Amino acid sequence: MTTPYDRVAYPTTMFAQTHPERLAVLATLAGLDPVPPQCARILEIGGGTCVNLLSMAAMWPDCDAHGFDLSANAIARGQEIADASGITNVTLAVEDICNAHERYPAGSFDYVIAHGVYAWVPDHVREATMRLIAHCLSDRGVGFVSYNAMPGGHIRLIMREMLLDAIGEIDDPDARIAAVRDFLEAYARPQPDDEPLAKTLRQQAESMLKRPDAVLFHDELGPCFNPQRLMDVAEAAASNGLVFLTDAGRNRHLDGFLPDGRAVPDDPEYAVLLAASRDDYASLRYFRQSLFVKQEPDRTIDATRIAGMWISTKLQRLDDGSFTHGGDSVNIADADLAAAIARVAAVHPQRLAISALTDNPEHLRVIVQLFAEWYVNLYPDPAPFPFGPSEKPCASPLVRGMLGLGETMLCTLDHTVLKIEQPELRALLMAADGMRSIAEIATLNTGIPPEDTHAALTACCGKALMIG
Repeated sequence: MTTPYDRVAYPTTMFAQTHPERLAVLATLAGLDPVPPQCARILEIGGGTCVNLLSMAAMWPDCDAHGFDLSANAIARGQEIADASGITNVTLAVEDICNAHERYPAGSFDYVIAHGVYAWVPDHVREATMRLIAHCLSDRGVGFVSYNAMPGGHIRLIMREMLLDAIGEIDDPDARIAAVRDFLEAYARPQPDDEPLAKTLRQQAESMLKRPDAVLFHDELGPCFNPQRLMDVAEAAASNGLVFLTDAGRNRHLDGFLPDGRAVPDDPEYAVLLAASRDDYASLRYFRQSLFVKQEPDRTIDATRIAGMWISTKLQRLDDGSFTHGGDSVNIADADLAAAIARVAAVHPQRLAISALTDNPEHLRVIVQLFAEWYVNLYPDPAPFPFGPSEKPCASPLVRGMLGLGETMLCTLDHTVLKIEQPELRALLMAADGMRSIAEIATLNTGIPPEDTHAALTACCGKALMIG
């Protein structure tokens, strides 16, 4: 069966929000007992090439990773990457969501991920997606569902109508994309008599122009586009025995929790859903990444639950004592906590144990808030990559596999992507196969001066490209 994704490949990459470590942290914060990700069973639904899943499998050799998609081309490419990388703990399949329950036994996965699927399929497939998550999820499991959300979905629906009208009967993918870009470039120009809604639409057009061609082709122009209300998604989950946990998006991690000091109502799940839904409309929410479980979460925030976790951050401390992150300015009033966060930032992407930094409950509360705002990351375990190279350095198998296939965008063990085009660095990573010492690698013709080999490998460790 040929799908639109066989005609135009969708650019798949890593999505930090889907990572089982993040899902485990949020479940733990709610008083649940999720399965440790490094030995978990993971399923990705509609994952395209499943590079997102392959990155997890490379990170945790003891996990059991499965992924499927309806696009045979996408799965073939994912399998090619897995084979080139020697990753044996991943199983990929061409499968239909509506039939997948026959392939996967009940309760067979601890983390189930459906990213970029739920709002882009017909009604019966959307219903089958939620049924499949409920069917596959273990009792301690966490399910992830992302979707275009309301009320921002109304804006995107208006844009979709305009774009479909603009392309008319054009069928050729390149011609469709060209027509869409022509329309967006003209429409994005502000007009002096614009009403507020028109300004919003033009801003959306400007944002769409920044997307890759394949994303434009599929997201608004695909055969199905069905933005969802949070309440409706939660109701669909509940009808399948799932409970809303919280949201994995930035500033949304605490959506599943009651405000500090608030008495627990008779129906805490409805209370948090109602508050989150109202906030969606107040802030014109465009996208949600909802988490679901089978156990009943604790809706009160107990920051001491993160005391045994690990932390990393990209925050950079300025001379005035404040921190900066992606253009944001962050002030941490407590001097001891600020010093601790600076220690964490100094070793990024490595992780430090929170217990080695602080046991102050107020500090832990601030860290939870920083985590919710994406200024720090929390993890259930230490990093699966070293500070420096071992005696016989070894690059991540996924890195070496992707290099061997000519890829320039590589998957790191920190679940990010890194573009590496320099021939010298690519040669060095290929040479670091765990069979050669640093001295032996230095004698190879990588293009890196022998005396700089150790420093270069150390820098690779600092980019989470090495397993040893």
